[in-house]
Amino acid sequence: MFFSSATMMFQFYAQGWFILGMTSSAALLGLLGVSRGAGMLIFSLYGGALADRMDRRTLLIATQSAAFVIYGLLSVLVITGHIGLWMAFGLIFLSASVESMDAPTRQALVPLLVPREHLPNAVALFIAAQVSAYAFLPPMAGLAIESIGAGGAFAISLIGHAVVVGALLTLKVRVRPAASAQTVVRSVGDGIRYAAGRPRVLWVLVFGIFVGVLGFPIISTLAPYWMKNELGLGAGGWTLMGWIWGLGTVLSTVTLSTRNSPRHLGRIILGATTGFGLTLVVFGLTRSLPLAAAAWCLNGTCFSANMIASTSLLQMIVENHYMGRVMSLRGISSSLNQIAAAPLGLVADRVGMSRMVPAVAALLTILIVAPAAASRTVRTLDAEAQRPLTGARDG
Repeated sequence: MFFSSATMMFQFYAQGWFILGMTSSAALLGLLGVSRGAGMLIFSLYGGALADRMDRRTLLIATQSAAFVIYGLLSVLVITGHIGLWMAFGLIFLSASVESMDAPTRQALVPLLVPREHLPNAVALFIAAQVSAYAFLPPMAGLAIESIGAGGAFAISLIGHAVVVGALLTLKVRVRPAASAQTVVRSVGDGIRYAAGRPRVLWVLVFGIFVGVLGFPIISTLAPYWMKNELGLGAGGWTLMGWIWGLGTVLSTVTLSTRNSPRHLGRIILGATTGFGLTLVVFGLTRSLPLAAAAWCLNGTCFSANMIASTSLLQMIVENHYMGRVMSLRGISSSLNQIAAAPLGLVADRVGMSRMVPAVAALLTILIVAPAAASRTVRTLDAEAQRPLTGARDG
């Protein structure tokens, strides 16, 4: 996971800076998010269904190999200058499509590797490996972009894909999903019905969508515009702020990885999502670099705490037979956060980024707090995690 995330860090920052160099519009920069989000949205459910019906290790090897080929082509085209804006969007769309099948498969694999009682700790360590890259790699990505260009950064990222494939070849999986006679489309439908019929599962997914649509696009796609035009930072400063955001994630991952009990995961989800919205409000209102950095750091802490708690809770209460499909539904929030960047960027072009960010962040906070105040189900999201899960280990 660490090498996979390190790879994504170089790709993520190289994509943003490369596209920003070709356009000065926040709306066009938002199309980068649409390219990523559309690929994730279209193929995520398909990838989750595949994860529930075939060898997950083999599927991951295939997705990582495909990503290696796509980014190899992208790096060559960027370095040689034989690429335009729309061709770049097309290749980024393909890479996101592959990633959307990789992510739910990777998450669905974890419950097959560790006992259920250790899932919260395992998920926290899993995400710690992921966010460690957020904490340490952004400055290196910024240095690579400034010294050898976006194409060089894409080329460096190929090392990560090769290492991940090598690690997967040594991985031993304890349980493999049983073969299914269902079509993939019917399998996807069953997964959606399963999630819709479990209120607590559904609410965890809904909160993920709220964060994905109204909060994370500002961080994942529109941040370079904000850092450059609102805070006056260059590529190095932007990636340094990314490093600060990543450092914030370390606090929650270290804390939650050492917890010995799955209790209060629901409270962590509610508290972390609310904190995510509030810190984004503060970030959008200040032009003080130290205060912006502090809010950015706390925002990363809240984001990773929610990611750990929500993933742990889902993996504890969802049967293994549905795990890939539920994780792919959770991945929809990731696709929507990319797609939402375009309309948010369009709003920013019209009313100003300085108005859009705090207003959208305030709306996100309200959408989290209101259901928690009105619904007992929302306030007791982790109730099912305290009970034995029938069929959880079934292959």
